[in-house]
Amino acid sequence: MKKSKIPHILIIAATILLCAVTLFPFVWMISTSFKPANEVYSYPPTFVPVEASISGYIEILTKNSSSFNFIKWTANSAVIAVFTTIFAMLIASLGGYGLSRFKFKCKGALTYTILTSQVLPGSLLIVPLYIIMSNLKLLDTHLGLILAYATFSVPFCTWMMKGFFDTIPASIDEAAMVDGANRFGLFTTIIIPLTAPGLVATGLFSFITGWNEYLFASVFMKNYKNWTLPVGIASFQGQYTTNWATIMAGSVLITLPVVVLFLLLQKHLVSGMTAGAVKQ
Repeated sequence: MKKSKIPHILIIAATILLCAVTLFPFVWMISTSFKPANEVYSYPPTFVPVEASISGYIEILTKNSSSFNFIKWTANSAVIAVFTTIFAMLIASLGGYGLSRFKFKCKGALTYTILTSQVLPGSLLIVPLYIIMSNLKLLDTHLGLILAYATFSVPFCTWMMKGFFDTIPASIDEAAMVDGANRFGLFTTIIIPLTAPGLVATGLFSFITGWNEYLFASVFMKNYKNWTLPVGIASFQGQYTTNWATIMAGSVLITLPVVVLFLLLQKHLVSGMTAGAVKQ
Protein backbone atom coordinates (compact mmCIF):
# COMPACT_ATOMS: atom_id res chain seq x y z
CA MET A 1 0.00 0.00 0.00
CA LYS A 2 1.42 3.34 -1.08
CA LYS A 3 1.84 6.00 1.53
CA SER A 4 -0.08 9.19 1.02
CA LYS A 5 2.03 12.08 -0.27
CA ILE A 6 -0.25 14.66 1.32
CA PRO A 7 1.67 14.95 4.65
CA HIS A 8 4.93 15.33 2.74
CA ILE A 9 3.43 18.02 0.51
CA LEU A 10 2.03 19.85 3.54
CA ILE A 11 5.44 19.84 5.22
CA ILE A 12 7.08 21.26 2.10
CA ALA A 13 4.36 23.91 1.75
CA ALA A 14 4.67 24.90 5.42
CA THR A 15 8.47 25.11 5.08
CA ILE A 16 8.21 27.32 2.00
CA LEU A 17 5.66 29.56 3.73
CA LEU A 18 7.84 29.87 6.84
CA CYS A 19 10.91 30.72 4.75
CA ALA A 20 8.93 33.31 2.77
CA VAL A 21 7.63 34.99 5.93
CA THR A 22 11.10 34.98 7.49
CA LEU A 23 13.03 36.19 4.45
CA PHE A 24 10.56 38.75 3.09
CA PRO A 25 11.57 41.59 5.50
CA PHE A 26 15.24 41.12 4.59
CA VAL A 27 14.53 41.02 0.85
CA TRP A 28 12.35 44.13 1.17
CA MET A 29 15.10 45.86 3.17
CA ILE A 30 17.66 45.18 0.44
CA SER A 31 15.23 46.22 -2.30
CA THR A 32 14.33 49.50 -0.56
CA SER A 33 17.99 50.34 0.00
CA PHE A 34 18.46 50.57 -3.78
CA LYS A 35 15.39 52.72 -4.45
CA PRO A 36 15.50 56.49 -5.02
CA ALA A 37 13.53 58.57 -2.52
CA ASN A 38 10.54 59.16 -4.84
CA GLU A 39 10.13 55.44 -5.53
CA VAL A 40 10.12 54.51 -1.84
CA TYR A 41 6.81 56.33 -1.39
CA SER A 42 5.30 55.29 -4.73
CA TYR A 43 1.93 53.55 -4.81
CA PRO A 44 1.49 50.75 -5.55
CA PRO A 45 4.86 49.86 -4.04
CA THR A 46 7.47 48.23 -6.26
CA PHE A 47 9.19 45.07 -5.10
CA VAL A 48 12.11 45.43 -7.53
CA PRO A 49 13.52 48.96 -7.95
CA VAL A 50 12.48 50.49 -11.27
CA GLU A 51 15.56 52.71 -11.27
CA ALA A 52 18.20 51.24 -8.99
CA SER A 53 20.18 53.81 -7.04
CA ILE A 54 22.99 53.63 -4.51
CA SER A 55 22.34 57.14 -3.20
CA GLY A 56 21.33 55.72 0.19
CA TYR A 57 24.66 53.93 0.58
CA ILE A 58 26.61 56.97 -0.61
CA GLU A 59 24.83 59.25 1.84
CA ILE A 60 25.31 57.02 4.85
CA LEU A 61 28.98 56.29 4.10
CA THR A 62 30.05 59.81 3.18
CA LYS A 63 27.93 62.00 5.43
CA ASN A 64 29.97 63.43 8.28
CA SER A 65 28.43 66.19 10.34
CA SER A 66 28.34 67.37 13.93
CA SER A 67 25.69 64.74 14.71
CA PHE A 68 26.44 61.95 12.23
CA ASN A 69 29.53 59.78 11.86
CA PHE A 70 28.92 56.30 10.46
CA ILE A 71 32.57 55.23 10.72
CA LYS A 72 32.74 56.26 14.39
CA TRP A 73 29.52 54.41 15.17
CA THR A 74 30.85 51.31 13.41
CA ALA A 75 33.98 51.43 15.56
CA ASN A 76 31.86 51.88 18.71
CA SER A 77 29.68 48.88 17.82
CA ALA A 78 32.71 46.74 17.00
CA VAL A 79 34.47 47.55 20.29
CA ILE A 80 31.35 46.93 22.36
CA ALA A 81 30.43 43.71 20.52
CA VAL A 82 33.95 42.26 20.69
CA PHE A 83 34.47 42.99 24.38
CA THR A 84 30.95 41.76 25.21
CA THR A 85 31.83 38.52 23.43
CA ILE A 86 35.16 38.12 25.22
CA PHE A 87 33.66 38.90 28.63
CA ALA A 88 30.68 36.58 28.13
CA MET A 89 32.78 33.69 26.81
CA LEU A 90 35.26 33.98 29.68
CA ILE A 91 32.65 34.07 32.45
CA ALA A 92 30.33 31.55 30.77
CA SER A 93 33.07 28.99 30.18
CA LEU A 94 34.23 29.16 33.80
CA GLY A 95 30.70 29.19 35.20
CA GLY A 96 29.48 26.44 32.90
CA TYR A 97 32.43 24.23 33.80
CA GLY A 98 31.83 24.79 37.50
CA LEU A 99 28.14 23.91 37.22
CA SER A 100 28.96 20.83 35.17
CA ARG A 101 31.79 19.39 37.26
CA PHE A 102 31.54 20.60 40.86
CA LYS A 103 28.99 19.59 43.47
CA PHE A 104 27.85 22.17 46.00
CA LYS A 105 24.74 23.17 47.92
CA CYS A 106 21.92 24.78 45.95
CA LYS A 107 23.58 23.86 42.66
CA GLY A 108 20.25 22.88 41.11
CA ALA A 109 18.54 26.03 42.34
CA LEU A 110 21.35 28.21 40.98
CA THR A 111 21.26 26.45 37.62
CA TYR A 112 17.54 26.93 37.15
CA THR A 113 17.70 30.49 38.45
CA ILE A 114 20.14 31.26 35.65
CA LEU A 115 17.74 29.75 33.13
CA THR A 116 14.69 31.46 34.62
CA SER A 117 16.40 34.86 34.39
CA GLN A 118 16.18 34.58 30.61
CA VAL A 119 12.39 34.47 30.75
CA LEU A 120 12.13 38.05 32.03
CA PRO A 121 12.00 40.78 29.36
CA GLY A 122 15.08 42.95 29.14
CA SER A 123 13.03 46.13 29.47
CA LEU A 124 12.48 45.32 33.16
CA LEU A 125 16.17 45.91 33.81
CA ILE A 126 16.47 49.31 32.15
CA VAL A 127 15.69 51.38 35.26
CA PRO A 128 17.76 49.29 37.74
CA LEU A 129 20.73 49.16 35.38
CA TYR A 130 20.43 52.87 34.62
CA ILE A 131 20.58 53.69 38.34
CA ILE A 132 23.54 51.36 38.87
CA MET A 133 25.45 52.76 35.89
CA SER A 134 24.67 56.31 37.00
CA ASN A 135 26.04 55.66 40.50
CA LEU A 136 29.15 54.05 39.03
CA LYS A 137 29.63 56.95 36.58
CA LEU A 138 29.40 54.52 33.66
CA LEU A 139 26.60 56.17 31.70
CA ASP A 140 27.57 57.18 28.18
CA THR A 141 30.63 54.91 28.25
CA HIS A 142 31.55 51.77 26.35
CA LEU A 143 32.28 49.89 29.58
CA GLY A 144 28.81 50.59 30.95
CA LEU A 145 27.13 49.24 27.83
CA ILE A 146 29.40 46.18 27.77
CA LEU A 147 28.46 45.36 31.37
CA ALA A 148 24.78 45.89 30.59
CA TYR A 149 24.94 43.50 27.64
CA ALA A 150 26.84 40.99 29.75
CA THR A 151 23.87 40.78 32.13
CA PHE A 152 21.93 39.22 29.25
CA SER A 153 24.66 37.24 27.52
CA VAL A 154 26.39 35.61 30.49
CA PRO A 155 23.43 33.68 32.00
CA PHE A 156 22.32 32.20 28.68
CA CYS A 157 25.88 31.44 27.58
CA THR A 158 26.62 29.83 30.95
CA TRP A 159 23.62 27.54 30.53
CA MET A 160 24.73 26.65 27.00
CA MET A 161 28.32 25.97 28.04
CA LYS A 162 27.14 23.74 30.87
CA GLY A 163 25.39 21.62 28.26
CA PHE A 164 28.58 21.38 26.21
CA PHE A 165 30.70 20.45 29.25
CA ASP A 166 28.15 17.79 30.22
CA THR A 167 28.88 15.98 26.93
CA ILE A 168 32.53 15.51 27.92
CA PRO A 169 33.03 12.46 30.17
CA ALA A 170 34.32 13.28 33.64
CA SER A 171 36.80 10.41 33.20
CA ILE A 172 38.86 12.71 30.96
CA ASP A 173 39.29 15.12 33.87
CA GLU A 174 40.21 12.29 36.21
CA ALA A 175 42.78 10.81 33.81
CA ALA A 176 44.43 14.17 33.23
CA MET A 177 44.65 14.90 36.96
CA VAL A 178 46.13 11.45 37.61
CA ASP A 179 48.83 12.35 35.06
CA GLY A 180 49.66 15.45 37.09
CA ALA A 181 47.55 18.17 35.49
CA ASN A 182 46.04 20.75 37.80
CA ARG A 183 42.46 21.92 37.43
CA PHE A 184 43.36 25.13 35.57
CA GLY A 185 45.74 23.38 33.18
CA LEU A 186 43.15 20.68 32.54
CA PHE A 187 40.52 23.31 31.78
CA THR A 188 42.64 25.42 29.41
CA THR A 189 44.54 22.71 27.52
CA ILE A 190 42.04 19.86 27.32
CA ILE A 191 38.47 20.89 28.09
CA ILE A 192 38.38 24.20 26.21
CA PRO A 193 39.68 22.71 22.91
CA LEU A 194 37.08 19.95 23.17
CA THR A 195 34.31 22.51 23.56
CA ALA A 196 35.48 24.84 20.77
CA PRO A 197 32.21 24.46 18.81
CA GLY A 198 30.30 25.43 21.94
CA LEU A 199 32.47 28.50 22.41
CA VAL A 200 31.76 29.49 18.81
CA ALA A 201 28.01 29.19 19.38
CA THR A 202 28.04 31.22 22.59
CA GLY A 203 30.50 33.72 21.13
CA LEU A 204 28.29 34.37 18.11
CA PHE A 205 25.26 34.84 20.35
CA SER A 206 27.14 37.36 22.48
CA PHE A 207 28.48 39.21 19.44
CA ILE A 208 25.00 39.55 17.94
CA THR A 209 23.73 40.87 21.27
CA GLY A 210 26.40 43.56 21.40
CA TRP A 211 26.19 44.41 17.71
CA ASN A 212 22.43 44.64 17.15
CA GLU A 213 21.00 45.85 20.47
CA TYR A 214 19.17 49.18 20.31
CA LEU A 215 17.09 49.80 23.45
CA PHE A 216 19.83 49.94 26.09
CA ALA A 217 22.21 51.79 23.78
CA SER A 218 19.60 54.48 23.11
CA VAL A 219 18.96 54.95 26.85
CA PHE A 220 22.55 54.78 28.13
CA MET A 221 24.32 56.66 25.32
CA LYS A 222 23.50 60.37 25.07
CA ASN A 223 26.53 61.77 23.25
CA TYR A 224 26.21 61.06 19.53
CA LYS A 225 29.93 60.25 19.38
CA ASN A 226 29.33 57.25 21.65
CA TRP A 227 26.29 55.93 19.77
CA THR A 228 26.29 52.45 18.29
CA LEU A 229 25.16 51.70 14.74
CA PRO A 230 21.50 50.87 15.55
CA VAL A 231 21.07 54.14 17.45
CA GLY A 232 22.85 56.12 14.76
CA ILE A 233 20.77 54.65 11.94
CA ALA A 234 17.57 55.34 13.89
CA SER A 235 18.53 59.02 14.02
CA PHE A 236 17.71 59.23 10.31
CA GLN A 237 14.03 58.97 11.19
CA GLY A 238 12.76 62.53 11.15
CA GLN A 239 9.73 64.12 12.77
CA TYR A 240 7.93 64.87 9.51
CA THR A 241 9.71 62.78 6.89
CA THR A 242 12.03 59.79 6.84
CA ASN A 243 14.62 58.79 4.26
CA TRP A 244 13.84 55.09 4.24
CA ALA A 245 16.31 54.30 1.47
CA THR A 246 19.16 55.57 3.65
CA ILE A 247 17.87 53.75 6.73
CA MET A 248 17.56 50.50 4.79
CA ALA A 249 21.05 50.97 3.34
CA GLY A 250 22.39 51.38 6.86
CA SER A 251 20.44 48.32 7.99
CA VAL A 252 21.99 46.25 5.20
CA LEU A 253 25.47 47.39 6.23
CA ILE A 254 24.73 46.52 9.88
CA THR A 255 23.53 43.05 8.88
CA LEU A 256 26.53 42.16 6.69
CA PRO A 257 29.11 41.49 9.47
CA VAL A 258 26.75 39.11 11.27
CA VAL A 259 25.92 37.27 8.03
CA VAL A 260 29.61 36.94 7.15
CA LEU A 261 30.44 35.66 10.64
CA PHE A 262 27.62 33.13 10.47
CA LEU A 263 28.76 31.84 7.07
CA LEU A 264 32.37 31.54 8.23
CA LEU A 265 31.46 29.80 11.49
CA GLN A 266 28.43 27.85 10.27
CA LYS A 267 30.09 24.44 10.49
CA HIS A 268 31.28 24.98 14.06
CA LEU A 269 28.02 26.65 15.04
CA VAL A 270 25.80 23.77 13.93
CA SER A 271 28.05 21.13 15.50
CA GLY A 272 28.20 23.16 18.70
CA MET A 273 24.45 23.56 18.96
CA THR A 274 23.83 19.84 18.39
CA ALA A 275 26.61 18.80 20.79
CA GLY A 276 25.19 20.91 23.59
CA ALA A 277 21.77 19.36 23.13
CA VAL A 278 22.92 15.79 23.80
CA LYS A 279 24.03 14.58 27.20
CA GLN A 280 26.31 11.60 27.34
